[in-house]
Formats: sequence, structure tokens, C-alpha cells
Amino acid sequence: MRKFFLFRREADDIGSGATTSNTGVGISTISIPADNLAYMTTKPKGLVITFNQSSAFESSFLSPGESIPKTTVEVGCSEGEESALMESILNFISSESKKNVMRFDTVNKNSTFAQFVQEKESLSPVVPTLAVDTVSGEISQGTQQQQYQNSIAGINFQGNLPVVDYNHEVISSFSNAATITSWKNSGTGGGTYNIAPGGSTTPSMVNAANQNNFSKDAVQIGVDEYFDVPALTVVNDYTIYAVIGTFNTANGLGPLYGDADGETVGFSGRFFEDGAVDKVNPSNNTFNIRHDGKLGAIAQSFIVSPLIGDGVNRPEGYNPCSVFIIRRDKDFNMILHDKTGEIISVIPASTGGRPNDSGQTDGNLLIERLGTSNEVPAFKGQLARFGIMENDIGSNAASTLAKDLFNLYTL
Repeated sequence: MRKFFLFRREADDIGSGATTSNTGVGISTISIPADNLAYMTTKPKGLVITFNQSSAFESSFLSPGESIPKTTVEVGCSEGEESALMESILNFISSESKKNVMRFDTVNKNSTFAQFVQEKESLSPVVPTLAVDTVSGEISQGTQQQQYQNSIAGINFQGNLPVVDYNHEVISSFSNAATITSWKNSGTGGGTYNIAPGGSTTPSMVNAANQNNFSKDAVQIGVDEYFDVPALTVVNDYTIYAVIGTFNTANGLGPLYGDADGETVGFSGRFFEDGAVDKVNPSNNTFNIRHDGKLGAIAQSFIVSPLIGDGVNRPEGYNPCSVFIIRRDKDFNMILHDKTGEIISVIPASTGGRPNDSGQTDGNLLIERLGTSNEVPAFKGQLARFGIMENDIGSNAASTLAKDLFNLYTL
């Protein structure tokens, strides 16, 4: 009788259910035949289980020196139990028992093996789609031509190029504390979407050597400051990314982007029930979204862990470099990833209502302001990067992008 591994990392929910993952994020449940086991190795507080013939592709045409890694699943255990867990797995596979499923279930807290730590963080299934350099072990950047075509300011977008990308490289000529008179667009939309300060506001330059958030240059946007954005409209699914600094920021975030009349607004803040963006306070535990043409209360979900951490009290694990990926999928669900690539909040789709109905997630994404919505006092902090893709790149690519952005900008 054949035997199988069954790994369940999270419940099947909006934003999850990916079939591949380069980071261990996005796959909810996966089963693999024990016959495909290649080998196991121990690591502190866990095992790495490697499988043959368990990838997403039958064949791949790669450049010399590249390879797509085998599928691996990392499972956690108590310290000192690593070899015991390995032996238990081997004994199960080689036994004559009629039981044929080795269960690692962090959702129902159910496992075949007592040594397994039944927490989400203890399970990381990686079914790679990206090739690695076999010498360095790092994700391959491709040929020089491919790298040039897919990369912007230190990030390889692997074909998912953004229409707008405001990054650290294009502001390097500004001196520290100088007003950023123009933040040029490095995305595919070109100079059409270059941005400048709105009204009489003066968002300013913060060189890498003069701030505590990033390893790169950034822009300081005061509570009454913002950039005017030439109207950018996305009709259906999309992806937004932002790299935000939170050093000495305890009160949370206000709206980061929106349109001129306050209908489009995202992605944080605490709003009154009527949804008026001029009645907003900073928030550290809400994910909020509304789109053009919608007038009702803003769609909102709450976040268990603080959105940005408390930069004043500096709790354990605090890092001032925060990365957020905001996705709207083809069904109009809203999904928020953090710097780890994990999904930290979801707003289920609500579509087809009247303009004044509450909590809707449809409507066009209309971006005309960066740093506010409708010129109200909003975001206050440092912004190192902001970009928009005119499609939902999915949980696998989003988690990879989040980690790449964090690794590039963190101190």
C-alpha cells in the first residue's frame, strides 16, 4: 500500500490555495507520495524534507548554470527532537501498518508524529518556479538581457513589470532635506506618470545616511504633504507595493494613496462610518480600501498584529522597514501581505451594489494622490518605494516580491 505525506499549513481561504511557492507562503495543503522522498536533513528545531518528481513543471529549458530546485518541505519540532522525528518518519514509511498518511496539520493541530510542532510557522512547503544559480544558490537573474528587461532599481520583477515605480535611485541627486520637486517614474508608464508635490507642500529627501529606516534614500512625507499623480486608472485586478519606514512612529498610518475627490482611498487609517476621508485618524490595526465611484463606508478588515509595530517602544522583533503588498484579485477580493510575504489581512469581495452601499471592493482604482486622498491630513512617514502593477500577480509572486523589497531596503 502506497504511503503519503499530507502537509496542511493553513485553511483554504481568500488569497491562499496557490499550487506553487518560492517562499513557503501561499500553499494551503499539499500531499506528496512517500515514494518521492529523496532525502531528509536536520536543522535546528526541524527537518528539511526533499522530494523528487514533485515540481510544477514536467520540463524546463534553462540557461547553463541554472537549475530549478527540488520541492522541499520544512517541518518544525522541539529542540533536540530533530533526529527522533526523522527516525519516526522513516519507521512509518518502512512499516507494514495499514495507516498510509503521515499528517502534518497545523490547522486542526493534528499530526502523526508527536515531535512535530503544530504551528503555521513550523511548516514551509516550497514548490519552486524560479531557477537558481547552482553556484551561489540564489534565485537566478537570467541572462544580462533578461535581467535588464525585468529589473528596476535592484528588484527583478520576473516579468511582472509595474506601470509606475517610484524608487530611491531616481531621487539620488537631491541633497538631504531638499524638497523632492520631481519623483520620476521608472515603470513602463514612463514620464507620463512622473510626480511632483501637490499644492504648496514640500515632501523632502532623506539620504540613507541620515535616517533610521532604510539602507537606501527615501522621501519624508509630512502629515499635510503629498504628491500629485497624473490620473492612473486600473479597472479590474491589480497589485500595489509600498516600502514604508516606521522609526519613531507609534500611532499607525493614515491613507497612503487616493484620488482627488476622496473616493479612492487606501490602505490604512481609521474612518468614521460615513466613509468621509476628512474624518480619518491614523490606525495600526486596520486594512481599508475604497475605489472610484464608491461613496459608502470604506471596506475594512482588522489585523491582529500591529500593522507597523511600535517604533517608539520597539517590541521584540521590531524592524522599521515595513513592506506591504496590496492585491485585488479577479474576483475583487482584497488581500494584504507584509514584509514576510505572509497574508495578514483579507477583505472579501463585495460587488454590484449602489454607490452609497458600505464595504464595496469593486470600482476602478484611480490614483491621483500619493501621501493622501483628497488632500486631507493623512500619511506621515518615510516612503522608499511605491509601485502599481495592472494585474494581480498572485500570492507566490507577491510573497517573493515582499521579501525581495525587504531584503533590498532593510538596514
